[in-house]
Amino acid sequence: MHKELPLIIECRCNEIAMRGDNTALPYSPKEIIREAVLAWKAGASIFHWHGRDPQTGKPRNDVELYLEVIQGIREQTDLLIHPTLGYITQNQIEDRVRHILAVNDDPVLRVDMAPVDFGSLNVDFWNPITKQFNSYDQVYVNSRENLKAVLEVFKKHNVYVSSVCWDVGQMRTARCFQEMGLLPQNTLWEFVFTGEVMPSGAAPTIAGLQAFIAEVPKDNQWLVLCWNGDVMRVASWAIALGGHVAIGLGDHHYSRFGKPHHGELVEKIAQMAHTLNREVATPAQTREILQLPQRSQLPTRATALV
Repeated sequence: MHKELPLIIECRCNEIAMRGDNTALPYSPKEIIREAVLAWKAGASIFHWHGRDPQTGKPRNDVELYLEVIQGIREQTDLLIHPTLGYITQNQIEDRVRHILAVNDDPVLRVDMAPVDFGSLNVDFWNPITKQFNSYDQVYVNSRENLKAVLEVFKKHNVYVSSVCWDVGQMRTARCFQEMGLLPQNTLWEFVFTGEVMPSGAAPTIAGLQAFIAEVPKDNQWLVLCWNGDVMRVASWAIALGGHVAIGLGDHHYSRFGKPHHGELVEKIAQMAHTLNREVATPAQTREILQLPQRSQLPTRATALV
């Protein structure tokens, strides 16, 4: 299954994780840009991030925070830009997409893709020591009505969608939206596995990966990530089976490697790919694989490393 294709590596840099003692997890736009450049030089071709308060790290939807990051990444790299949707999940579609549409008509700053989670889920964290959930009422609400509204906006403005699925049922839901004509047939499927503290998602097992792969339409690309868990094992399977990989401090602290920055994490995936005899995709190759327009007059990794 696409074994001949170069490996696409996506960097997921901050999500909702808090920094702790590793300052490589970025909050401010300048910190996010710094990590993007490091990841790009190490082999990442897609960069995903969330807007955060520069001091506290709390989630923020401010368009200006996103625009500064987009501008900085475009000036220094040819990464595919993949911001999150805004954090508001109920009845506020405009707030979720405002930062993406703000640059949609700019041929340079326009984002390359936007993620859509295809369902709701419980997000209470499990404490394996106390054998209790830390809370019992936290729900990420993502109704099909909201999905329909977001996809209608992205279809109208010709925004490429990556399909984020936390279980096989969400993949089946996404395929229904493909049949409706709201989700394009050409999408990047992002399989979300979850670690021990987040049992609502798929377990990072080979059987779980095979269940996801069975739902992927012919000729579509897919990648794996592990939210609140270590992606390395499932990454090795994905690389061997022709998929792609996302990694970042936003998903897991990777403290077994010390206090890594994103370049170091991306480099570990790139080294794994080379060990398994698979090339790492450049951003230009990634655009070709995903059937996205090429972007001219952007820095390239080859020239940056000279």
